[in-house]
Amino acid sequence: MYEQSGKSFCASAAIETEDNSLIIAVYDYYGGAGELQKISDGGFMLKRLPIGIDNAFSGVEGLYRDPWHTDSFYAIGHITRWDEQISKPFVMHFSEDLDLLDWMEVDLPGEYCQFNMSRSIFTNESDFLYVTSLGPQNAYHRLYMRIALDGRLMNFHEETEGCGSSIMTNAIFGFPGGDRFGEYRNSYLEQGYITQQQRLLGFDDNFVFDTIHEYGGIYQVFGDTTYMILNGSVANGTAMSLNDTVLLFSDRAYEKWYDGVSGTTYATDYSTILFSSDLEGDIKKFLVIGSGNDTTDVPFPFNAVDIAKAGTHDETWIYHGCFGCSAIPSSSPYNITLTKTDESLDVVWQKSYTHATRFLQATSLLATNNGGCLVVGGAFNHSNNHYDLFVLKINVNGMVGTDDLLVEDLHLYAYYPNPAQNELHLQFSPDVTPKQIELYDLQGRLVRSQSNGLENLDLQGLSAGQYLMKVGLANGKVFSDKVVKE
Repeated sequence: MYEQSGKSFCASAAIETEDNSLIIAVYDYYGGAGELQKISDGGFMLKRLPIGIDNAFSGVEGLYRDPWHTDSFYAIGHITRWDEQISKPFVMHFSEDLDLLDWMEVDLPGEYCQFNMSRSIFTNESDFLYVTSLGPQNAYHRLYMRIALDGRLMNFHEETEGCGSSIMTNAIFGFPGGDRFGEYRNSYLEQGYITQQQRLLGFDDNFVFDTIHEYGGIYQVFGDTTYMILNGSVANGTAMSLNDTVLLFSDRAYEKWYDGVSGTTYATDYSTILFSSDLEGDIKKFLVIGSGNDTTDVPFPFNAVDIAKAGTHDETWIYHGCFGCSAIPSSSPYNITLTKTDESLDVVWQKSYTHATRFLQATSLLATNNGGCLVVGGAFNHSNNHYDLFVLKINVNGMVGTDDLLVEDLHLYAYYPNPAQNELHLQFSPDVTPKQIELYDLQGRLVRSQSNGLENLDLQGLSAGQYLMKVGLANGKVFSDKVVKE
């Protein structure tokens, strides 16, 4: 967990670098400017890059690797300038070391006050599809954009269907082949009541829509009893293509069990649902996660977060993430539940993660290079209404270190510069007591040991190159990371 004073940060997107470090986009929960943060594989905060300006909100919806250079990345999101009441997308180009290479704001054919929910994907043609739902100031319209890497607006469509209702775009995704795209969304009445309409839409490069499928629920009959799942409120529903014939969806669901003869309801619950469909939108299989009335032993999570595909050409598995709580949030911490399945949605394992004092609200899930996954989001403190970034890193078996609980706090806040010439500066969080720093060369030989003045590590006399730094704490824990001597 990475505590930060001043701003209340929550993660919105993450990407892994070639050296297994993480770049995480965070936004200020209370409307300020966001930033990019680079975190090493060992959990060290390496560098921060502010996004936009202080008197504006800035948030990133997607992080993508530069298709032409493996050591740089693109971010796409939107910025809202509060003094002008104008929102517009931006494209940000930056290096692996978080050096800003370019910043491009996208000029739209009109002025828009507020982007409520935005989604993006990176296409096979190396540009962005960006979809956003507008706030009530713009009558709940939706905007669809195709944006080049240099920030040029290539295509634009303003959708006014359902004006007067809030129609939220949950996800956009590429169909197999990459020449058509889909949108997964829900409709809400203006008063906030939920309609039971959910649509899978296809659209081409010119944003001409065709409805593939509409449905209001999933029904399964067991003798004289019907088990019904109706779609409910959506916080972070998402979708992706699994292969050439199957699409995957994850969403929040409202469940009702009732007698098929008398119609008497005997149980209801909120949970999440992971389901697959063919390309026509017909349901193939579904998996209910987090219900108090089914057989899964999890602490009643209900908000779908994300799904990710991992594995190799011969073996593919799916990670599904959701979070929730077993009671009201003020007395019971949010729990994160991860479910690993095969391509047929048969469960391999399911595990739950929590924190002793914080409420973990997950926002994004990422498959990692080692076959595991990452969950990022915000850790909420009810005592001061403050969010801090958290990163939950698990291996292919669902383990965090040696157990299943997220209990680690921030131990090393930052070290810089990296690369360094004669001295490396370290900053520790106030509740951490460093004990010793050791530096090893790539052959495993100890070349420097220091137990005093640990805020500055002397590098003079060492040859240029990479070294492994190990930081020992008073509680017995040891953290390691790579540093470079120039």
